Amino acid sequence: MENYSKATILIVSLIISIFQLQVHFSHAIPNQDVSYMKFVHNATDLPTKEEYDYIIIGGGTAGCPLATTLSSKFSVLLLERGSDPNKYPSVLNEKGLSKAFDTEDDGKTPFQRFVSEDGVENIRGRILGGGSMVNAGFYSRGHKEFFESAGVDWDMELVEKAYEWIEESVVSQPILKDWQSAFRSALLEGGIVPDNGFDLRHLVGTKTGGSIIDDKGNRHGAVELLNKANPKNLKVAIEATVQRILFSG
Repeated sequence: MENYSKATILIVSLIISIFQLQVHFSHAIPNQDVSYMKFVHNATDLPTKEEYDYIIIGGGTAGCPLATTLSSKFSVLLLERGSDPNKYPSVLNEKGLSKAFDTEDDGKTPFQRFVSEDGVENIRGRILGGGSMVNAGFYSRGHKEFFESAGVDWDMELVEKAYEWIEESVVSQPILKDWQSAFRSALLEGGIVPDNGFDLRHLVGTKTGGSIIDDKGNRHGAVELLNKANPKNLKVAIEATVQRILFSG
C-alpha cells in the first residue's frame, strides 16, 4: 500500500508538471537573452588568486539571482560545477525535456540522476541555471505558511518585489490548450476547489499557474536573471567543482 501511494503521488505530480508544458502566452517573450555569457568563464581561465566580496557556490535557481542582486554593490564570483546552457542546447527548449529521461548520466550532462530519501528516482540540474533548466517549466510562488513558520522576520513588501523582479524576466501567463482545460475542469469536478483561475500564488484548490517555457517552446531559466547583473562586479566560473573551503584571518 505504501509503495502504491508513493507511485500515485509521483504520477499526479508528473501530470501536474506536464499539465502546463505546452502553452501559449498572453504577451510575447523574446528568445533566450544570452547576454549573461559576457560574465561566463571556464574555471581554468580565471586567475589562480583573486579577491571578491562574495563567492557563491552553485549557479542554480538560488545562486543566479543571489549573484545578480549582490553584484549591484559588491564584487561577486559565482561557481558552477556544470557547463553553460549553450553547450547543451536541448535544455533551452521544450522538446529537450525528453532527453532528461533518456540521456545517460556520464557525470557531465545537465541531467544528474539521483534517488530521493523515499526511494523515488529523480533528476537534478548539473548546469548553469540549475533545476530551472531541466524541469517541466511550471512556476508558482511559495506558500504563505512557509513565510509564517520559517522563523525569519520577512519583509513581505520586499518579498513581493523579489517575486515581481523574477516574473518580469522569465514567467508568463499560459493560455491552456483544449486538453489542459479539460483536465482543469476534471479537477474541479473531482472536488479540488476552489477555482482560483490564473494565479501565481501557492493556493489550495485548482489554478492555472505560470510557466518559464514560452509559446515557441523556448525555456527561460534562472540563468537569464544574470542578465540583470552589474557587469563590472560579476564573474561566473563554469566547470568549477568546489572541493574545500578554507577560512583564514
